[in-house]
Amino acid sequence: MKLEEKNRSRTLRCQGYSIKQIAETLKVAKGSVSSWVRDIKIPETLIANIENRKRLGREHSRVARLSNIARRNCEVDAKCREEILPLSERDLWIAGIMLYAGEGYKSARVSGQRIELANSDPDILRVFVNFLEKVCLACKQKIKIRLMLYEDINTEEAKRYWSEQLDIPQDQFCRPFIKQSYKNIPFRHLRRSKYGTVHIILCDVVVYRKIIGWMKAVYEFNKLDFTNLDRGVAQFG
Repeated sequence: MKLEEKNRSRTLRCQGYSIKQIAETLKVAKGSVSSWVRDIKIPETLIANIENRKRLGREHSRVARLSNIARRNCEVDAKCREEILPLSERDLWIAGIMLYAGEGYKSARVSGQRIELANSDPDILRVFVNFLEKVCLACKQKIKIRLMLYEDINTEEAKRYWSEQLDIPQDQFCRPFIKQSYKNIPFRHLRRSKYGTVHIILCDVVVYRKIIGWMKAVYEFNKLDFTNLDRGVAQFG
């Protein structure tokens, strides 16, 4: 049997098969194949074919691996949707509070107390707009949008994009802030949004104080330290 496998492996090697391919075809150890065919010199053309097959094999493996990852991710996403949906108004309430805790503007000065949240992710921004409307009962017509754009971003295109994403008309957009693009700095473009950063602004002190109060309540419930936050809202009165 070994002699048959050896002869077969030599034949395959002469045809340009790699040692790994021969071992897999004959279901024998690669070490055995290597010892059987080590004296065979493969023509350059066949060596090129072996390398091409290796690359093709690696590409097939990569595609299969990515396909499996995508399938598993879809399965996880489906399971997560089943677990968390549908959301209640209270779920939106907590989500909005935590978004503001992480991304929102806080001020110790009464004159500076306004709701302002900055982000470049449309999904996060839509959640916060819904929070303002449905939980805080804010009038959507009073919400203002200010864009932070690099100088090489088309302002009108950015305004159209965010107006559609957030369902807020462009006449509620403030004058955008334009900053240097740094487009010639290596890798800087990888960390920037195509349509800039959005600042959602609502000038309503009452709603602002409510949001800060809700944040404090969450922190208290979880026994977190909110000393710094206390200083920021010391003038609530």
